Amino acid sequence: MPKKQTVYTGRQALQKILDSDSDISDVSLSDVEDDDSFIPVHDIASETEDNVSEEVSDSEDDQLQPAEEHTDETETAHGSVRGGKRGSGKGQSRGRGGARGRGRGRGKAKETHVQCQKKDNASEQSQPDVMKGKNGKVWNLNPPATYKRGPQDIIRHHVGITAEGKVQCAKASFELFLTDEIVDIVMRETNREAGRVFRQWNEANADNQKTWTAVTMTEMKAVFGILILAGVNHSAHEALEELWVAKTGRPIFRATMSLNRLKCILRFMRFDNKSTRPQRREQDKLAAFRDVWTMFAAQLPKFYVPSTDITVDEQLVPFRGRCPFRQYMKSKPAKYGIKIWWNSDSLSSYPLSGQVYLGKQPGEEREVNQGARVVKDLVQPWYRTGRNVNADNFFTSVSLAEELLTNHLTYVGTIRKNKQDIPPEMQPSPGREEQSSIFGFAGQVTLVSYVPKKRNAVLLLSTMHHDKAVESDTKKPEIITHYNAHKGGVDNMDHLVGTYSVKRKCNRWPMVLFFNLIDVAALAAYIVWLCNFPNWSIQRRCSRRRLFLQMLGEELVEDLLQERLQKPQVLQRSVKSALVDLGKLDLRQHAAQGTPSAKKRCYLCPREADRKVRQCCMTCGSHVCQDHSVVSIKCDECP
Repeated sequence: MPKKQTVYTGRQALQKILDSDSDISDVSLSDVEDDDSFIPVHDIASETEDNVSEEVSDSEDDQLQPAEEHTDETETAHGSVRGGKRGSGKGQSRGRGGARGRGRGRGKAKETHVQCQKKDNASEQSQPDVMKGKNGKVWNLNPPATYKRGPQDIIRHHVGITAEGKVQCAKASFELFLTDEIVDIVMRETNREAGRVFRQWNEANADNQKTWTAVTMTEMKAVFGILILAGVNHSAHEALEELWVAKTGRPIFRATMSLNRLKCILRFMRFDNKSTRPQRREQDKLAAFRDVWTMFAAQLPKFYVPSTDITVDEQLVPFRGRCPFRQYMKSKPAKYGIKIWWNSDSLSSYPLSGQVYLGKQPGEEREVNQGARVVKDLVQPWYRTGRNVNADNFFTSVSLAEELLTNHLTYVGTIRKNKQDIPPEMQPSPGREEQSSIFGFAGQVTLVSYVPKKRNAVLLLSTMHHDKAVESDTKKPEIITHYNAHKGGVDNMDHLVGTYSVKRKCNRWPMVLFFNLIDVAALAAYIVWLCNFPNWSIQRRCSRRRLFLQMLGEELVEDLLQERLQKPQVLQRSVKSALVDLGKLDLRQHAAQGTPSAKKRCYLCPREADRKVRQCCMTCGSHVCQDHSVVSIKCDECP
């Protein structure tokens, strides 16, 4: 009698295979009804035969393993069970897994506890713990477990002025930076240029000869003092003639120097030998100012020890005249000018070192990685001191931060989004929430991407921070908070030198640089002065810098005033009046001492009268006759 065959549905056949301890070959394809809702048993049977020994040995997991992918047209038409793997077709297979298959399955199989656990493990594996940049740079999402403080985190020097920075007056503080050697170069080259111009004039005008009175060291320093005093009173854009007017001007200008003399000195002021400049300019665009700038920059780091953080940034000195290295910077208020890279203390804004941007020098190739080179040049004197360098995205790169780390310097700065080291996950994305942060860690380098608002992201790099610390109230990473607190060292320095600037309208770029040099030297002198006398004018804290510059200008012109006071009889009336207003000259005491005076014409009598007298007015010191004077009688006891 033939054996009766049992007809199984696809679900029953599958359950029969899983639950039966008998040979799997008892069930054949002919036992399954031909319906779209059934699954071909031979697919599962062939898969089970390959894996049955492994499945039986594993007591914790009874489910079938995914079948190998087939390319048979029949199997492709029906759809194959893929378990937990994703397929490329529509619908979902009816296997034990709930993943998408190639066929048009009609439903899901129930998932067991073991299947859910495996799916959770698979989803965790789908989210890797690393990110990769375009150049293959690997960033870990998790911070290092432990961090050991290294030499780059230890500062062994006291912050403040050095032993050479001890001064007793404002003038001595200023002369630390604008030394007598620098002033001697300016004085010598000014006299050289003036002598050349006067010789040319005398050769062309034999009947009208002129002579040049050489500028002295005292006179040159007095010029610096006049410029500083004009800047204190915000007279940089005021005509010089207005500063010498008796009614609206200021007496200290008239008492120090004549207007014509000041104009001549500023006209002929030079900083190098003009006859040898063409040869030097073939190799150096800054030849006209190189010696003065080099000597000044060498003085800056001698008298001040910076704090834990230093800042590297640029300054644009406004200038629209002809210059081989003039720059256009759209973000700056002046737009056009001469760019100077500065390294300053982020706490006090003291200028530590500077470098004038010259572009491509004659005979040189186009520079690559210019920002990194500038940072290394400016911070080189502070290698192996454990300080932190702050800079913007023009300078920042991963290679720079790692190189500074080898020299015991940490780095914090913004970084541009187009850098090859930046992973795509840190780029701006519409799906990222506001005030959210993504951190990446690679060795001792930390990268953070912060979203201040939708579709925007701010990227910063740090070798100083090694965790995911975020401010509780603002949700900003501590890297951003630290950068915002220390990024303004150079910007604040530029603001301070612009508040009381000596800059005047000029068409020669060396003069523009020299005016800025005086401003920076005055700021450095002010910081050194406050380090020596921290309680100086503490009651007028908001105006202490203006008071210091006023004192500095007066001290610089004092020596020339004393020279002029040695011969009061040869001074003009306006000069004597200015000296009286300043309290430098007392004409009554001068007359009471009986100082002999040469005969001069009475300044009130007409010239035709030609009346010469010796007596002078006790107030203004001018010669006056008896007809234009009044005799006052006083007793011996009255002053």
